[in-house]
Amino acid sequence: MGNGKNGMNLTERNGKICLRDICFEDLAERYGTPFYLYDLETVKGKCAAIRKAFGDSLELLYAVKANPNRELLMAMRGEVEGLDIASAGELDRALEAGYNAGCISFAGPGKTREELRRSLEAGVGCISVESLRELHDLRDLVRAGAPRASILVRVNPQLLIKDFAVKMGGKASQFGIDEEELPSALDFIKANADAFDFKGIHIYAGTQCLNEESLAQNLANTLAIAARVTTDYGMECRVINIGGGLGVSYYEEHPGLDLEKLSTLFRAEFDRYRESTGTKPRILMELGRFLVAEAGIYVTRVVSEKLSRGEQFYVLDGGMNHHLSASGNLGMTIRKNYLVRNFSRPGAERQTCTLVGPLCTPLDLMGKAVSVAAPEVGDLIGFLNSGSYGYSASPLFFLGHGEPCELLLTGDSDLKPGNR
Repeated sequence: MGNGKNGMNLTERNGKICLRDICFEDLAERYGTPFYLYDLETVKGKCAAIRKAFGDSLELLYAVKANPNRELLMAMRGEVEGLDIASAGELDRALEAGYNAGCISFAGPGKTREELRRSLEAGVGCISVESLRELHDLRDLVRAGAPRASILVRVNPQLLIKDFAVKMGGKASQFGIDEEELPSALDFIKANADAFDFKGIHIYAGTQCLNEESLAQNLANTLAIAARVTTDYGMECRVINIGGGLGVSYYEEHPGLDLEKLSTLFRAEFDRYRESTGTKPRILMELGRFLVAEAGIYVTRVVSEKLSRGEQFYVLDGGMNHHLSASGNLGMTIRKNYLVRNFSRPGAERQTCTLVGPLCTPLDLMGKAVSVAAPEVGDLIGFLNSGSYGYSASPLFFLGHGEPCELLLTGDSDLKPGNR
């Protein structure tokens, strides 16, 4: 069957949709609905694609915020060099999953003193400092007895990259130290060298970019700032975290990224940097959505249907309470439908309809004017590309409908069930 923009190899068997040896109808009978299914082979495929494109020119970090499922984190050991975290809770999750603290990078604009203390004592590899106040807090903690702080300075660049769907730099922002304030931060670090092991800089200017030239422009700007720090301030950037921002083509009309083209552009920028500075820093790329979005499916069941003033509605047993992003309520400027499949009757005549969840709010809209194989009550409806910002990014307890099950498929038929 056609998979659209989904990375999973879905097949049709006896009129039902399956993923390798697993039939979704069997999963629904065994575990109930709704549920999330994550496919480890798809995640490994995405990691392998990055490896093939970039080789040893960079180190890959997984951004835990995209999907912090414990089984998934454990299974990704060996697929990535480390993790990007944004809280003490994610630090705990990473350590519980068996990751060494030294391969962890901690970013976030609101780190508490307790989170900073715990990170220092755990031996976190890099703390991305996002304000002068955070520098003061770290210095004070070190002088009070905590281990020396290994830091990157997160910079909010002046350059605005227009092709990022969500812009986190190039404007007034809570993220990072403004580029024009960078000299003050570097002077403070120099003056308190006993407290800091300065490793380099970190720039994460935005996310969901599907334009290779724009991503390369962002990289060139990042490296230009790192070069100035290295040459003008005499503070060598041994580590440069270039962020991520590689987009996922959620919708039929979105083209995917050309990784080969992107790699060619990136490698040219890396070569220019090494030649101009005479240094060879470690390059970190942090990816979350890009690695796991296409590896997840959210599966619901049709529990009711109605025709209202000419519009056909199908009511599902799960909605925005489990998958806020699919409902368009998680930062989507213009709401678009996720890719949707009828897993029970894929061969039925296609119908244009509206899919809604069970909540008593009009926000619980899972698909508007969706073209799907005509559902019937009892059919399974799957929302593709649901491996990131799904379960953990949703209001699970809103209106008391309960939590969905999470399942990790690790082979053709090996399942690891369990919620967080």
